Amino acid sequence: MKPAHLIVFVIWGALCSSLLVYAAMLSSNTFIPGKADASTLSNVIALAAGSAAALSFVLRKLLLGGFTSGKLSTDDPANRGRFVAGNVVLFALSEGVGALGFVNGISNNGKSDAWLPYIGLAFILMLAHIPLPSRFKSAA
Repeated sequence: MKPAHLIVFVIWGALCSSLLVYAAMLSSNTFIPGKADASTLSNVIALAAGSAAALSFVLRKLLLGGFTSGKLSTDDPANRGRFVAGNVVLFALSEGVGALGFVNGISNNGKSDAWLPYIGLAFILMLAHIPLPSRFKSAA
């Protein structure tokens, strides 16, 4: 595994573990029962999460398309930074969906149906954007 791929994979793993921390915090905290009318906030969060999920696939094509097609290589130092930065942007968007779920969970007194779909979607996005070296072709 090339050093750039290893760096990106370590960042990916760290962000995946942060999603586990979000889930553990929300599932283990005791919230004060009460009426929380957070439906408007929940709708805004759902819209933001859906937009981030869709945008992650668009940006993957724009930022990393040259690496997946073999036109660009991480062997070139100028492209190495672009490779790492492009992956970090994708991971941040994906992990951001989980962070939105965390906020939604807190605003809804920790109800699992308020945060679990977001953190689940974030895990699915992180798996969809996993930086396996086999996804990136070598430059011709």
